[in-house]
Amino acid sequence: MSGETKTTGQVRVSGAIGATLRLIVRRPFSVLAWGLVTTLAGFAPISMIALANIPSAMAAAQAAAMAGQVTASSALLTHMTAACVLAGLLAMVVLAVVDAAVYRAVLEPDNRGFFYLRVRRRELGLVVHFLAQTLLWAVLLVIAAIPAAWIIGLIAHAAGRGLAVLVTLIAALTLGYAMAILALRLFLAGPITFERAAFGLTSSWRATRDRLGPILGVAVITVLMLWLWTWLLFAIGHLTMTSAAAEWVAGPTIERRAELIAILTLYFGVVRVLVVAPAAVICRQILSSDDSAPAPVLPAKRQQLALS
Repeated sequence: MSGETKTTGQVRVSGAIGATLRLIVRRPFSVLAWGLVTTLAGFAPISMIALANIPSAMAAAQAAAMAGQVTASSALLTHMTAACVLAGLLAMVVLAVVDAAVYRAVLEPDNRGFFYLRVRRRELGLVVHFLAQTLLWAVLLVIAAIPAAWIIGLIAHAAGRGLAVLVTLIAALTLGYAMAILALRLFLAGPITFERAAFGLTSSWRATRDRLGPILGVAVITVLMLWLWTWLLFAIGHLTMTSAAAEWVAGPTIERRAELIAILTLYFGVVRVLVVAPAAVICRQILSSDDSAPAPVLPAKRQQLALS
């Protein structure tokens, strides 16, 4: 950890954004390595799984319908669900490895190794964290959506469609606001899970208390930088993510595939830093905060976050 570990516990927006950009400038080869891993181990196989399964899913649905076993729609849904689950698990593993490398570069800058990349216990812990967070969001959406749909249906039946549309809009805005607050409260869960090798959801909830304003500022600036980076790079390469995936599956020439790898490597490397590093920097900023217990003295390469 760097000399910034002893702070007043305040989240500094400029410090978080500045440290993130400095990481890109100071560790360009690591950023490219993270982008290459994301492209070759994540984007390429996931694209092949997602796009290549559409024709086979359609064929399976038609065959099942002709055999009278199940309807075409249910067969298609089953086939695509299996493909999506496989792609999702692969994405979680790849993101866990790459995100852990970014966390390590911020929190343990001297623990370099092979571009900070490892596949160890903390990476596996991040996979479990991603699974738990995905399940949490899915359950919350179901809990919110089912009663809302039932109430809107009753209103539409009793008072007409116009009032139902208004209620739907209000419910959507309310749900969006609640989900945004929850996302901000869980903003630090990833780096806390990495640092503690344990679930960081509850610790993130406590650590973000009274700090939502600065964290929101960091999130907004990060989204703007992501939008600008996506527009700039894909405009230069005349690409979209969908067209890149389609080209990859279609089997382009070696030269075109090398061009795609170069563009996507640069894109994903910077994106992962912009998405992941700010939360790690904020965790570093709030060490020794006034509502936390003093952090124990640990070896130079690792200091545990005092976020309880």
